[in-house]
Amino acid sequence: MLRISRIDHVAAVTPDLSGQAELLGGIFGFRPTHSWDNPAANVRGLRFDVPGTYGQRWVLLEPTSSTSSLGVWLDAREGRPGLHHIGAEVPDLAAAVHELERHGLEISDAVPGRWVEASLSPPKYGAGVLWRLRGPGTLSMLGDDDAVAVPERTSDGPALGVLGIDHVCQAFPDRDVLADWFGRLAGFVEIWRTPDDAHPDMADLVLAIPGSRMSWEVIAGRGTESFVDRFVERSGPAAHHVTFQVADWDAAARACTAHRLPTFGHEDGTTDGAMWCHAFIHPKQTGGILVQLYWEEIPGVWARSDKTAPRDTAWI
Repeated sequence: MLRISRIDHVAAVTPDLSGQAELLGGIFGFRPTHSWDNPAANVRGLRFDVPGTYGQRWVLLEPTSSTSSLGVWLDAREGRPGLHHIGAEVPDLAAAVHELERHGLEISDAVPGRWVEASLSPPKYGAGVLWRLRGPGTLSMLGDDDAVAVPERTSDGPALGVLGIDHVCQAFPDRDVLADWFGRLAGFVEIWRTPDDAHPDMADLVLAIPGSRMSWEVIAGRGTESFVDRFVERSGPAAHHVTFQVADWDAAARACTAHRLPTFGHEDGTTDGAMWCHAFIHPKQTGGILVQLYWEEIPGVWARSDKTAPRDTAWI
């Protein structure tokens, strides 16, 4: 079994490092900690601490050559930024490579002895979410060997009040197939699911990732007009969105208003008498990643809600 010690980071690729960094440091409140410019690896980058948590990091990468692996990836998306990979530490890189090969997973990029990159989804369904795995002994897997500390800076305007990355959501044709695969491959454990008929157009479940407080959600289409099926047809079994918890719903709404950041898909309700809310921010506003924000009055009530309120209610 592929053993994961911990999730190291979530990485996005952008053609505009400074502009995206301003967004993340401003409304999202991420704190930049290190930067690097590595001509040999054809990459510039910034590493951020995600507020409210320990050990969760967000990484921005900008390719400096169109022929590098990141440059080719960005070019294939016609220059559109987006989520590139999930970074994780494994206790034994050679053993991890063996498990990838045993399950028929192709390594798409690597620095031998330091890190490897592969989709962890079942191969017959096409390329899914990329994971970049590194062994112990080195923190570098981003071309950041010579990263330097970034002076602390203050941001103008209110931030969302993010408490951490709750989960990454992957769209997939069959939620049970992917949950079973991740369980056998890497020990992911199902911790929650909606009933089959809870939503007319989708079914979902949530998996705990060993070694991480971040979870993995799987959504699959139901019915004949499912947005999930349209997404998979267009993008494959890729990451659909990233979800952040916020500390104060009204404060997060005011921050969106102050930064002229529209939201959609607002839903709210109560579970066991405790309130919860969530809404989405379009990828055009976040650097190519669909973002979900949620707040809950008591821990766990949002995940246990059925979330069946109308999907067309605007937040602001």
